[in-house]
Amino acid sequence: MTITSGPNPADVPRPAPQQRARPPLGAVGRFVHARVTQLQHGYLQRRPAAVAALAQLRRGIGKPVGAIADLWQLTLEGVPLPRAYGDEATINEHAAHTALTLYALHQQSRSEPMHRPGQSIGAAARILARRTTSSEATRRRFEALGTASTFEEAAHHARGLISQFRTHGIPLDYGQFADQLVGLLHPASADRVRLSWGRDFYRPTADEFPTNQTGRPGEADTSTEEAQ
Repeated sequence: MTITSGPNPADVPRPAPQQRARPPLGAVGRFVHARVTQLQHGYLQRRPAAVAALAQLRRGIGKPVGAIADLWQLTLEGVPLPRAYGDEATINEHAAHTALTLYALHQQSRSEPMHRPGQSIGAAARILARRTTSSEATRRRFEALGTASTFEEAAHHARGLISQFRTHGIPLDYGQFADQLVGLLHPASADRVRLSWGRDFYRPTADEFPTNQTGRPGEADTSTEEAQ
C-alpha cells in the first residue's frame, strides 16, 4: 500500500492576521488629535508659531497640569470637562496635558510626522522591540506602562518609550493614546485598555504581512515597518 504524505507545511499559504477595527476617538482623543494635527502641520512647514508652541509644550513634560501659564491655552482651552469638577485637575486634563507634551518631545527635530492615526502605542512598542538590541528592555518598559496606577507613573514610562520612538522614527496615534490614558485610570475600563495594548504588542496587524509575488502572505521586514 502506498502512503501519500500531506502537503509540505511550507507550501501551505498562511492567512494574514485580520485587521482589528479601531474604536472611534472619544472626546479627549478628538481634542488631542485636532490640536496635534494643527501643530504638526505647522511644525513640518517650519512655521515659527508652531515651532515655538512645541518648545513651550516640552517645558511642561513632567510638570503638574496648569503649572506653566504659557501652556494654558495649548493644554487647557477646549479640553472636555465633566459637568461637575473641583479644584484638582481632571483625568481628561491630565490625559490631554500628557499626550500633548509627549508629542512635542516626539516630534522634536524630526522632519516626518510623528503623529499618525491608527498607530497604537502597542504596535509602536512592538516595532521598537524589533529594531533595538534589547527587545526585553522594551517589553519590560511597555508592561510597566500597562501596570501604572497613577498618571505620574504612566507618564514616566510613556516618556521613556516615546523618547525611543523618536530616535527610531516610529510614529504614534496621540488621539488614541490620550483616550487610553483616560481609560487606564478608570477602574471600569482599565482592563480593556491593557487587553488592547497586549494584543497590539504581541499580534502583528494585517498590513505587516504583505503579499509576495506568489500571492501568499509573507513575513514583515524592516522596510514594511518603516512604512508604518
